[in-house]
Amino acid sequence: MAPAWDELEEHYAGQKKVVVGDVDCTADRNKKLCETHGVQSYPTIKIYTPETGEEGEAYDGARSR
Repeated sequence: MAPAWDELEEHYAGQKKVVVGDVDCTADRNKKLCETHGVQSYPTIKIYTPETGEEGEAYDGARSR
């Protein structure tokens, strides 16, 4: 999934209202962040908008190109 994610990041590079990020939830330093956002399996894709607030919303759509 990493190549598709990199492509998505490149597509939105320079956008002021869109941020694409990724977090390695297997790393000890990120465990609290992942727990806070309800990440329990990998990959987990979440979308954050003004409507979803800091909770975000899990993306449940297709995961193919």
